[in-house]
Amino acid sequence: MLELKYSPEDSRYILYFPYRAEWVRLAKSIPGRKYDWNRNIWSFPQDPVTFKIILKTFYDTPIRFNIKEIPRSVKILADLHQAMRARNYSFQTARTYYHWIIQICFHFRKLPYQITKDEIIEFTDYCTEVKSLSSASIRSMRQAFLFYFKVVRCQFPDLSFPRMKKENTLPEVLSESEVKKILNAPANPKHKLLLKLAYSAGLRVSEAVHLKISDIDFDRKMIRIEQAKGKKDRYTLLADSLCEELREYLLYRKKVLQFGPVSTAQRSPAIKNEWLFPGHGFTQLSIRSAEKIFETSKQKLGITKKVSFHSLRHAFATHLLEQGTDLRMIQTLLGHMSVRTTQIYAKVSRTQLTKIRSPFDRIS
Repeated sequence: MLELKYSPEDSRYILYFPYRAEWVRLAKSIPGRKYDWNRNIWSFPQDPVTFKIILKTFYDTPIRFNIKEIPRSVKILADLHQAMRARNYSFQTARTYYHWIIQICFHFRKLPYQITKDEIIEFTDYCTEVKSLSSASIRSMRQAFLFYFKVVRCQFPDLSFPRMKKENTLPEVLSESEVKKILNAPANPKHKLLLKLAYSAGLRVSEAVHLKISDIDFDRKMIRIEQAKGKKDRYTLLADSLCEELREYLLYRKKVLQFGPVSTAQRSPAIKNEWLFPGHGFTQLSIRSAEKIFETSKQKLGITKKVSFHSLRHAFATHLLEQGTDLRMIQTLLGHMSVRTTQIYAKVSRTQLTKIRSPFDRIS
């Protein structure tokens, strides 16, 4: 077994292997190689070109390494990137697929072409039984492996997984009073408005940070959601009670943009997109930053429910249903492809449950 590592002390790649004449011959053929007689190791220059030569030279050997130490410029997963671009996959899907391919390569310390079918099954079992990942995570992992190893590389044309039983879990729903407290918790007016808009329109966190000023239609009281999940555009509600606050925020934002501390020379070109809730330097606010705003508010209030930024969207749908809004209309506002996805909110709505009396109340 050969093991390739990056050594910060030497600033070189180090190759360990037991003596074998053929492997020594291969190591000697690589430009810039050195042999350390004291440590009995081979070392090579730390640059992408040399790394590619090492991989090509030892292609048919059982070489192991940490894939996270490979320079990005080597483009180990260039075929995956190209296949996803050709199919116009969303950023989130691409990120998820990259994550799982990197994880299995890291786990076995191998390149994709070295991974075996049995190792794919072993890794999925490990994630299911040892790491106890959710069924949603397991499904996304399986989809990544099927797409890459079966479709892109055609490495395992017969790769398949047994059908999973879907978990029948319900989301924890915030009450109206809890939502109100969370929306008013941030001290920063921009953060407060971000949470309010997300709840009032039933937005995903990715949709909230992607909003532009031009997406707000004050006349029609609507918000345009551009290229949301599934590459679909849709319109959702702009709450009447938010219009005035939103107008004041836009006036303040315009003044900061014109007279604030960030000069025109310092601003990113992304400012031309006019993000409604810009981040540092008027660039796009990151999803993680938005999630952190919610988490900080939740912790500040001492809320112990397992809720996240996405729970504002759950609360929006559930509260609408409890008000008597038609399920099909909620489906349209949320942008669900199927009404079956929306029906989960009927299960967590308390409207029908509150009409039922416990038999204990009758005998007490």
